[in-house]
Amino acid sequence: MTKMLGHVEYANDETEATELLTAYSESIGLPWGLIPQRKREASVRIATYEDKNNGLAAAKKTLDDDVAEQRRAERVAERTAVIQKQADSLVKAVGVKSNAGLLLDLCRHHYEQANYPNFTFGSGMTEAEYATFQGEWEEASELATQRYDQFTHLYSTKIQDKEALGKGQVGDTLATRGRQGNVFVTVLGAKFNAHIDIKGKKK
Repeated sequence: MTKMLGHVEYANDETEATELLTAYSESIGLPWGLIPQRKREASVRIATYEDKNNGLAAAKKTLDDDVAEQRRAERVAERTAVIQKQADSLVKAVGVKSNAGLLLDLCRHHYEQANYPNFTFGSGMTEAEYATFQGEWEEASELATQRYDQFTHLYSTKIQDKEALGKGQVGDTLATRGRQGNVFVTVLGAKFNAHIDIKGKKK
């Protein structure tokens, strides 16, 4: 029988903790024997150590987290397998070290990880650099249209003064935006918007 201290349930000893956690791990599809030994030992310690931040519930959460991480890794591997061939080829065709190639590779990474649909790219560009980048992005769009159907809707916007448009505040943070260009691409239905800060005064 487990024991209760306050509102927290604990295993009486390591043997009981191992039995209970083995059964729980099997029930969530994570065979106890496949868990690295150091993680098993840590979970057992958490289940038996009498502290408000430990106990059986906390130990089970470590196993839940392992399952979640395992499933996430599987999803990332699946998405990588689907996108890798076209992404590698398109980035190489555009230029691995070009800004367009770097941004496409970053969007590919975000697609694989299923995160960050909106983000800031780089440390900023001058107007001339942004104009050059727009040319690269247009070339990338043409290549994608011809040969890479997993990458669609590649386009960029003119430079906007976000502060003048009343859009200078970044959410509820203290950060602000000034002049900015925006670049878009859709990767297998996932839409990405990269913000590029424009350095220097308007010409």
